[in-house]
Amino acid sequence: MKLEPWIERAVGTLDAQTQEQFTLDPEAALTTQLGLTIRPVETLANRRADGGFCDGMSFLEDGVILYAPTPNSRRQNFTLAHELGHWIVEKDQGLFDWIADQADPTSLLETVCDQIAQRLLLPDALTSDVVGTDIVRAHHVQDLFDSSQASYQACAIAIARHIRGLGAVVLIDRFDGQVHHASIRPGPDDGWPEVYPWRGQVIPEAHALREFAPGSSFTRRITWRDSWGRTAEFYADAVADDRRIIAVLAGEDIWKVDPSYVIQPRDFDTRPLLTVHCCGQERTFRGYPCPTCGQGFCPACGNCKCDRAAKTEESCAACFTLWQRHLLVDGLCENCR
Repeated sequence: MKLEPWIERAVGTLDAQTQEQFTLDPEAALTTQLGLTIRPVETLANRRADGGFCDGMSFLEDGVILYAPTPNSRRQNFTLAHELGHWIVEKDQGLFDWIADQADPTSLLETVCDQIAQRLLLPDALTSDVVGTDIVRAHHVQDLFDSSQASYQACAIAIARHIRGLGAVVLIDRFDGQVHHASIRPGPDDGWPEVYPWRGQVIPEAHALREFAPGSSFTRRITWRDSWGRTAEFYADAVADDRRIIAVLAGEDIWKVDPSYVIQPRDFDTRPLLTVHCCGQERTFRGYPCPTCGQGFCPACGNCKCDRAAKTEESCAACFTLWQRHLLVDGLCENCR
């Protein structure tokens, strides 16, 4: 799965002047350049559908963005940029349809909006300067944070783009072990794995990622357990401070932790590739077909061939057999009239 062309397309919907103004003054760009209304709400306590904490929410049809203000922090700008990402996706029907056709559209939507936010807040050249020719390390997230005005989330997203192959950058709260941010880099060939870190997951107390002291670091192989108890192995490079743990996870041993070890084959989304003609479009996506008609369920309306047929059928008022509505006269089929 290659996200970069879609992210470039999304950011490219904004003209250069709007992009430049957003970097300097996000609030002014949203209101003056794009005509959106933004409102700080002190008691905002909503959650997005992906289960992560939400610092913002949008009423896109009305052009309104609500956000929880965080004065004197970098997080507020990231929230506004993320919500702008939702606005861009809603306006780009092609991008919206592509996300809807993927295996995990909810998580992918948040990932796309995160990456749009990162591109608007952090120039690619700065990230490249920080990473250089090195293999990505957890300290690169901290280095990028120290050399910019971007939030930890934006820095994590930028660094994740430099991981070779499948991987993720994860920000974990040291006190409760909860994942506060996860930026996923899907495998270039196999796409999204079945097990991956995500916001709201909690690291067990005895896990290696919670047992090392602030100021220290480690590079080793770990087991990641998701919210459904499924596990998968990753290689991890991590650093910790008093508040957070920054971890880079990789699907392959890019740091040469244990060259003699062969990691178990990873499970990816292997649902069959289906094509449906519905809602005025032809869509190809991965999913399980309806056991009755053998056709896929449309990602837009959720209907299979059976469902679509059922919506055009009606039972005869006398014998209760199903007929196409146009074949009934006064509610009766041809056999009962």
